[in-house]
Amino acid sequence: MATEGLGAKKRIFLNFFDHGCTGSHMSPGLWRDPDDKGKTKDTLEYWINLAKLAEKGRISFIFLADSYNTHEIYGGTYEHMLRAGAHVSTLDPMTLVSAMAAVTKTVGFGVTASTSYLTPFTLARTLSSLDHLTNGRVAWNVVTSWSKSTAKALGYDDVVPHDERYAVAEEYMDLMYKLWESSWGPDSPIWDRERRIAFDPEKVKKIEHKAKYFKASTIGPLHPSPQRSPVIFQAGTSKSGKSFAAKHAEAVYIGGLVPSQTKANVAEIRAAAAARGRDPASVKFFFGISCILGKTLEEAQAKYDRAKENCDIVGGLAQFSGYTGIDLSRFPIDEVFELKGEPGDDAVHSFLDNFGKAIGHTDAWTPRKLGEKMALGGFHPCPVGTAEMVADVFEKWIDEADIDGFNIAYINTPGSQEDIVELLVPELMKRGRMWENYDVEGGTLRENIYGEKGKTDLPPDHYGSKFKYPKMEKNKRLCK
Repeated sequence: MATEGLGAKKRIFLNFFDHGCTGSHMSPGLWRDPDDKGKTKDTLEYWINLAKLAEKGRISFIFLADSYNTHEIYGGTYEHMLRAGAHVSTLDPMTLVSAMAAVTKTVGFGVTASTSYLTPFTLARTLSSLDHLTNGRVAWNVVTSWSKSTAKALGYDDVVPHDERYAVAEEYMDLMYKLWESSWGPDSPIWDRERRIAFDPEKVKKIEHKAKYFKASTIGPLHPSPQRSPVIFQAGTSKSGKSFAAKHAEAVYIGGLVPSQTKANVAEIRAAAAARGRDPASVKFFFGISCILGKTLEEAQAKYDRAKENCDIVGGLAQFSGYTGIDLSRFPIDEVFELKGEPGDDAVHSFLDNFGKAIGHTDAWTPRKLGEKMALGGFHPCPVGTAEMVADVFEKWIDEADIDGFNIAYINTPGSQEDIVELLVPELMKRGRMWENYDVEGGTLRENIYGEKGKTDLPPDHYGSKFKYPKMEKNKRLCK
């Protein structure tokens, strides 16, 4: 966004969080609502309508999460996730973007892809292709993949240890920057009919990369796309994750149960980015949240009650188990948790204590209550109320946690997203928290994230900028 004037309120981005799962990714069981269209995610119509709605509401981008496989921690089986319709039957997010781009001109698309399993050249080509076809509206959500079920689905016995996954990701990023930034000169496409030259060979350089984890000997897969490198998105607040974000991320998907917790993580990453010579304000933080809106409090409460009736309790527990690696199936569903020091008990106790404080839950926890909370917002806050009430919550997070916007997960689709566009966006505009239009209508995602027309490339202070084509000639070692 454009720089705000002195004393002006901080304007924010709103993003839709979605997933290719043909069900309810964040909300197990809520596909049971007759109005929910999550069951139709295997059609182009769903995604086209979502994209049109997002652009109507001046949503900054649609963030597409992904998972290669479902969870089998709870009871040691996939059964509960299948019944709940969550984290199963998941479309490849890369296949959705072109259709959505064809019916819009400004809303961006953040797609998730793993450095642990995808070949760098292949992914570089896919993302460059999408950047061309969308006129520069693509972001890459970089993940390292932590699920054992995913590893097994892709032919591995187990996941690579956490810190080594990030070491792999660091080298992966170097190779990706080389493929995007170092190989093709900006004026390499010449299409000279008289000389019969399409691309000038003198302005296309071969990449030679051979290091610990990867090797490649090739020119870049495509001529420069509008952004060259897509906007780099990242999520993760481990020590390695924060270091990675400070070095690479232009946008960070961040969580937290209370603003103070999130603020500490935001401050740490901004400080680490500044220590690397980056403008800390150039790293944008997007907080995960769900919300249930109504024109009146009674209407919002009725929507909540309906969602509560439809939610899948065991599916929520299976989702919790999948996220944490802790099998909760040994606990009777309606009895208070008895934590006796068995493996995982300390982690469950810590989470429930923090979660309870954050949401004001003072009663004893049972698996049923936890499963319900997981199915109605999960690890994110889920305010219920009128647009004014929910806007108050959003403003609290903006002002206290120093975030730049929200990744909003739906409870019911498209009802939740329609309520954002029809109810919450006008309220935020009225408060000076959102703009009347995109900063650069028809521009690239990077232009609209930074609020500056013409700012299509990686910022000069970004680590990836040292791989830019002219610099490669001066520093050959970057391409070895």
